[in-house]
Amino acid sequence: MSDKMTPVVAKVLPAEKERFFEATEQIGTTPSNAIRMFIAAFNRVGTFPFEVGVNGVMGRAGLNND
Repeated sequence: MSDKMTPVVAKVLPAEKERFFEATEQIGTTPSNAIRMFIAAFNRVGTFPFEVGVNGVMGRAGLNND
């Protein structure tokens, strides 16, 4: 028997949500699947599966809302 899925809830700004939905669509997945992949990667390594900080994955450019 498989485990029942349970929701994860997070509040984000509307513009962040829109960009996230667009980005996941561009790479051929869904927001829910992207979140599941992040959680699995986080649990596998026991921390963020990428560098966190101002100069992290996208550096300061990732903070822009063009």
